[in-house]
Amino acid sequence: MKKIYLNTIISLGESLTQQEFSDFLAQSQLEIDGIEYRYEMFAQDTATRSQEFLQFLETGKLKNWDVLLSIPSPLFTAEGLTPDFDTYLQAASQLGAQRIKMNVGELSGITKVDVEEFTALLQEYHLKVNIENDQTEANGRLSFIKEALETITDHGLPIGYTFDAGNFTVMGDDADQAYRLLKAYATVVHVKNVNQDLGNSLLDDGIIPWRSQLDLEVPHVLEYPMSLSELETELKLFREAF
Repeated sequence: MKKIYLNTIISLGESLTQQEFSDFLAQSQLEIDGIEYRYEMFAQDTATRSQEFLQFLETGKLKNWDVLLSIPSPLFTAEGLTPDFDTYLQAASQLGAQRIKMNVGELSGITKVDVEEFTALLQEYHLKVNIENDQTEANGRLSFIKEALETITDHGLPIGYTFDAGNFTVMGDDADQAYRLLKAYATVVHVKNVNQDLGNSLLDDGIIPWRSQLDLEVPHVLEYPMSLSELETELKLFREAF
């Protein structure tokens, strides 16, 4: 089902905290289906972070938002699943998230994960997990992501995929080609654009043909810094294209 989410990186367009941005959205008339919080934007100390999670949990319930959590850490090590995975699941559960997104990490670790144990862990926390193509040489190239998704599928792991055309473009891959090759795996789509210098841009000011990548019936997340006034305009533009 197509839904429109906002990633809290938008807040950087006006130097707002994640809390301030969430509060703005909760008080505004903007119509969105969900929000994607960023783990790195929460407080570092456990007590403060737990309090933030509680506040965001209540906001999400009040607004009936779907909640995603972006975690900029690898899902797989060379030995298998990251030892921090349970910690991340606990955090997502406290936040009221339905899905977390992580980087791939080490390809060699994918087949070392016990499928039944992994599946049971997700069921325990009522969570889904995605990987994403990021902006690193290690985890951001089209060939790497394609191999990772194929290996995950062959191994039978219940892991989704967040497609990010902007990241592929920054890495020098063709975003349209990437979409054609990987759309069958995508369970979430990050929507953004970049300019000729590969910097952030508004949707219609960049070089990515983003309208050609909106056909999937999955959540679509706007994920780029902008001002609050630009957000209203961009949301309207995106909804019309949707």
